Amino acid sequence: MTQSVTQTDRNAGGFNLFRFARSQEGVVVFLLVALMIIVAVFSTASPYFFDVRNGMNIGRAISIIGIASAFTTLLMIAGGLDLSIGAVMNAAGVVAAIVLSETSLGIGGAIAAAVAVGALVGWVNGMFIAKLGINPLIMTIAMQFIVRGLTLGLAASASKVIVDPMFLAIGQSYFHIGPLSIPAPLLWMLLAMLVLWFVLRFTLFGKYVYAVGGKASACRRAGINVNVITIQLYMLSGIGAALAGVVLAAIQGAGIPYGAGSELSVISAVILGGVSLAGGVGLIEGTLIAVLLVGVLKNGMTLMGISSVFQMVAEGLVLVGAVTLDRLKRRL
Repeated sequence: MTQSVTQTDRNAGGFNLFRFARSQEGVVVFLLVALMIIVAVFSTASPYFFDVRNGMNIGRAISIIGIASAFTTLLMIAGGLDLSIGAVMNAAGVVAAIVLSETSLGIGGAIAAAVAVGALVGWVNGMFIAKLGINPLIMTIAMQFIVRGLTLGLAASASKVIVDPMFLAIGQSYFHIGPLSIPAPLLWMLLAMLVLWFVLRFTLFGKYVYAVGGKASACRRAGINVNVITIQLYMLSGIGAALAGVVLAAIQGAGIPYGAGSELSVISAVILGGVSLAGGVGLIEGTLIAVLLVGVLKNGMTLMGISSVFQMVAEGLVLVGAVTLDRLKRRL
């Protein structure tokens, strides 16, 4: 009896630290604190870290993963998973490069073609997962191989050089705001985050995203077409990967058909940002801070002369820690 009263008093006592730590907002605060600690450590360790130019370099470096992560956040909140993201990035860059070099459609046609590729891949993923019940992990891994193979065939296993100055400006230009020169890719990432934050927070579609991730069966009983929403979310994930691929191609000055690992960095950032693997929980704000945290961590280790091998190990440990915390939160 005493224990029950004590627990009731604790819950009724206003602010509950334990409950806040488990909340989505609590995750965001935790990430901010972790980010500030990491910044403080690297600022002390390297005189070059806490510098405006280095800050802009970090922003440019995280932009590609950030753009894709913003779209993937919605999918994973709804309980989905997409491992074809990296392949779509490469495919989008190659398609854009080919359209620019071999047609007269220009920059608009190149971007539209790249986005169409991402949407098509997402639609196929969504159809097989929603309509046929194929496991998202298996389906998107299979799609990753399919897209990579088609991309290599389309590009004849060679990079496609881009020379269009307007297209290159997407990834290589700067916006001058006062004394700051902000890389264009950083602004595209922030714009994507802002738009999708608005969608999640203020639209009916955003409410459906959380509802489907929380309890898909209850959504079906309520008359919500879960299959349509699932397909739309996979299409959005594909579109986000394609947009990230366009920006990446503009930065590199070429559509490169090979390369792997982007999908794991994207999923790591989303999980670290507080999106539960079980679905129904997560915030765009958390993803943004997580992307920044990983970018700061990698940049700081580079400045300290830590090899890329150990950087990969550190990124893997961060992911393991994030997944472990997610499991612990769901058990408590």
